[in-house]
Amino acid sequence: MKTFKKSGEKSKTSFSGKTSVSKNKFTSDKFFKKDKNSIKSTSRRKSSEIIHTKPKPSVSKLENRPIRLNKVIADSGITSRRNADELITSGAVKVNGRVVTTLGTKVNVDDRISVNGNPIPENDRKVYFVINKPKDIIVSVKDERDRKTILDIMKVNTRIFPVGRLDRNTTGVLLMTNDGELSHRLLHPSYQIERTYSVLLDKELTHKDAAQIEKGVELEDGKTSPCKVIYDPRSNKKVIMILKEGRNHEVKRIFMHLGYNVRQLDRKVFADISAMHLQRGEYRQLTKKEVNYLKKLVGIEF
Repeated sequence: MKTFKKSGEKSKTSFSGKTSVSKNKFTSDKFFKKDKNSIKSTSRRKSSEIIHTKPKPSVSKLENRPIRLNKVIADSGITSRRNADELITSGAVKVNGRVVTTLGTKVNVDDRISVNGNPIPENDRKVYFVINKPKDIIVSVKDERDRKTILDIMKVNTRIFPVGRLDRNTTGVLLMTNDGELSHRLLHPSYQIERTYSVLLDKELTHKDAAQIEKGVELEDGKTSPCKVIYDPRSNKKVIMILKEGRNHEVKRIFMHLGYNVRQLDRKVFADISAMHLQRGEYRQLTKKEVNYLKKLVGIEF
């Protein structure tokens, strides 16, 4: 693939995807190097490790040591740690029947904790999956119209939820977990988590429009952040987009604003996690190294 070339710059492109562009940081070499590194651990994974089996039984994350109250609430999956702090200071949290409003309070494994009068869900072992989402699947825990959801595909015993959303007809990388704090941070715009999409358009993308997309496009909810656009050498109807935003339908709205229709949209990478070697509908658990990397990205201690 070759990257969008700014006016006045010279480039030499081979079919192998290697590009030399003077003073242009958006080169395809950089993209492929990054993509290769992001899937390095996955490419070495045996096919037998693709998940079709039940995970290990849940165990308490609290073990036998005191742990911060806000973390216990966040780990239950009902909210983020930051929002848990707000619940605590507002007087909505009780420990063993007594209101606790002091931030930093620590609790034990046998303490009874409630939020707004409701006991928090049992602290499950935190699990982390990546699935290669197929088309015509709703990314939701349940669907009011009784359409097939992502949980109809993933047969696991632990309650999990998607990290963000993909449209019904969008395919590719989707993270699933029961870690509310990690999910919240991965989606928060302040952490600038990269998302890489393969986009097939109804017509060729002009260099002028590619330049505009890279700079930012003015949508109804504000101007989009700068991103990267990389052409497929086989057709200018197909491009790779690398964004650091997670607005609803952002990719489709960007192209629609410029007069294009998106025919196919496939997410290749999210937060450096790919679906390499996963067929549509297949999923696997993330390795400990991958989970620790995600936590490091968003400043969570581990």
